[in-house]
Amino acid sequence: MSTEEPIIKCPICNETSPQGYLLCPFCGADLTIAYHQKVYAPVTYKEFWHRFKKLVVTPRKISQEIADNPDTKGGFIFSVAISFGMGLQILAFIMHIRALEWKFYPLVFLLAWIATFVLPLLVWMLCSWVVRSISRLLGGKASGKQIRSAVGYGMLPIVFVQLFNGILYIIALPWRTTNLYPFTDIIDAILDTRNSFAGYLGVGLNFASFLAAGVYIVFIAKPAADYSWVEAVIATTIPVVFFVILLMTYYFGT
Repeated sequence: MSTEEPIIKCPICNETSPQGYLLCPFCGADLTIAYHQKVYAPVTYKEFWHRFKKLVVTPRKISQEIADNPDTKGGFIFSVAISFGMGLQILAFIMHIRALEWKFYPLVFLLAWIATFVLPLLVWMLCSWVVRSISRLLGGKASGKQIRSAVGYGMLPIVFVQLFNGILYIIALPWRTTNLYPFTDIIDAILDTRNSFAGYLGVGLNFASFLAAGVYIVFIAKPAADYSWVEAVIATTIPVVFFVILLMTYYFGT
């Protein structure tokens, strides 16, 4: 290789590798993928839109492209969309218990959207860290950016379900009337509204979306880390199962 080739950082040990090395001289990791990423141009929003459409229609075909040229635009945009859906759901519950006047609803939605914006980002980062840690234990070759991209684009089913649930709750939740004081009356009214057909349907769709997200992550993480199917499933199952259990604990414990 010529001396003009880029100096890169090893995705496993984070040491800077001299020019011309295809194997890290410090830990022996394969640097082929890291060099491969250097020659790709940054992903534009137009390219993100292309990937989004392909993920819906042919997820397995686009997964290799995402693995070869990862980006964080997908995860960030999907996080914004998820928080938008969660904001709609909070607004729906406030509307259907008639806790406030109609003129306050736009403000309620805006505050709910802002308040829930951090949650999808934290879930994205935490899942990426867990999958990355397991990947290193299994000898996976994926970089941190590749894993973040895989988890970010893997959230696509969650995006659809959160937006659908927001619309579903606004339309189909039962109406209740409650007093603003004491505050426990509001909580009881929300829980009563949630324990309806629309509420149960929304929770079931949430479970399904986490499982579907796990499948999407497997599709992208497998080529990125050069896994077998079994290794890819192992690396992604733990965080997915954890969040499903967390969701079940929240729902059945309240």
